[in-house]
Amino acid sequence: MSRPTPYKGPKVGQEAYDAATGRVGVLQDVCHVDDLIFDHRMAGPRVAFLRPAGGGREWMTDAENVKFPEEAKKRPDVYDESRWE
Repeated sequence: MSRPTPYKGPKVGQEAYDAATGRVGVLQDVCHVDDLIFDHRMAGPRVAFLRPAGGGREWMTDAENVKFPEEAKKRPDVYDESRWE
């Protein structure tokens, strides 16, 4: 099995935009699905873990959904000033 191309999104500890949910959080980790020991239910080869900047419940998304926050700010349908505070 071939490994996917390297992840080129935000780095761990940086703010990230989850295009699947429209939420912004701090990237906690990006893992290859083969490295996980639980049922991740992700279609892609990588899973990203994010947490709200002020603390809160972590969520996971397909790493392909993780974008730099500037990409979300370019889209008025997802831009909401409260997500960036």
